[in-house]
Amino acid sequence: MAKKRKNDTSLDPFATSIGNSNLDELLEQANAGDVIKMPAPSDPSRQITLVCKVIPHAEIENTTKVYAKNRRVQVLLNEKSVADILPAIAEDGRNQHPALCWDKGDETLVLAGSRRRMACIIGNADYMVFSSSDFTDLDAKILAVSSDQYIAPSLWELGQAYQQTKDELVAQGKKGSYREVAAIEGVSHTAIADAIKAFEKLPAAVLALYPTANHVGREVAKKLIAAKERDEHSFNQQVNHLTHNNSLEEIIGDEKRAMAITKLLTAEPQLAQRREALLENSYISLQRNLKSGDLSIKIDNKVITDKRLEQLTKLLNAFN
Repeated sequence: MAKKRKNDTSLDPFATSIGNSNLDELLEQANAGDVIKMPAPSDPSRQITLVCKVIPHAEIENTTKVYAKNRRVQVLLNEKSVADILPAIAEDGRNQHPALCWDKGDETLVLAGSRRRMACIIGNADYMVFSSSDFTDLDAKILAVSSDQYIAPSLWELGQAYQQTKDELVAQGKKGSYREVAAIEGVSHTAIADAIKAFEKLPAAVLALYPTANHVGREVAKKLIAAKERDEHSFNQQVNHLTHNNSLEEIIGDEKRAMAITKLLTAEPQLAQRREALLENSYISLQRNLKSGDLSIKIDNKVITDKRLEQLTKLLNAFN
């Protein structure tokens, strides 16, 4: 087996003792065909039998699906977001630390290891997994949350998960307040509020502009939301413009690129963008300030004769 480098993650939830070892160590040493047992995440007294298998690269997308309650939004995963494990997985030809999957009927659901799955897809590598039909829905939910410890989901992704928790509380007849959600999720109610607001108010297209979704933290999200609420039309236009702007890729460094994107999306609208054109032709421009209602007139001096100037002056003098 190739030496483990940054090909895979070390998962604290799997440090449970199994014999003279622990699950994490057994996973690291796994080979196709191995069979091990682990305590069920939701009930340590119940055993789950896991079988190690290797899914060929060409079959990964067709034969596996990420568990629906996984907090990592799969459409936001890209080469940048798996950059820490991609080179080693591509070189080894597979992930050395197997993912955990639930064989649920005809489906193979990835409970822990969706980043490894994407790295294998991008890196043209095979996907090694430990799978079992013994998992339950509660086991799956616990693993979906605990497997995020290596690299936490972004604020937006957490917002989606917290919103699901809120919806479940409402379905139970409760208010679904930020404090109720916080009591379940184990974080502050302000963190819940910021995450849900980011998910509700920022479309996925905004997150897709950044090198990774994790570049949109709480402060950046607040700036983006403020810019969107200030002028949603201009904000959406800028998002669309940046989506097709390849020049951003020329900025070296993910942090610098992320800062540039934030600056462009949150910039105050130019004066021209806050004006409504009432009359525009080759010689005259009549505009109205959308905020104040003030008018501005610009006339080309080529058409300003003495007579026209006199008429215009009389007209303006009549205003009081």
